[in-house]
Amino acid sequence: MKTKKDKQYSFEHVCKRLNDRFCLSITLKEFDYLSSQFKIDKSNMILVENRDQEIHQVRFKGLLVTFVYSTSRGYITTALKWV
Repeated sequence: MKTKKDKQYSFEHVCKRLNDRFCLSITLKEFDYLSSQFKIDKSNMILVENRDQEIHQVRFKGLLVTFVYSTSRGYITTALKWV
């Protein structure tokens, strides 16, 4: 059975990845704010992976964090440890 990848799923996934990779936490309000920053080009886009996914870097809680943003969904789908 396939998991429905909705906004709540993505939020929980980003929470887990930020905790695992950076020891950071994020609130839903911060998640929404960051997602809105990608929509209005207030981040450093470093790669367009395909028509639907962009990779952005943004300073979050003092660290430079790389996020994958889904243009079709309009929110962040994961956080990466980018070297």
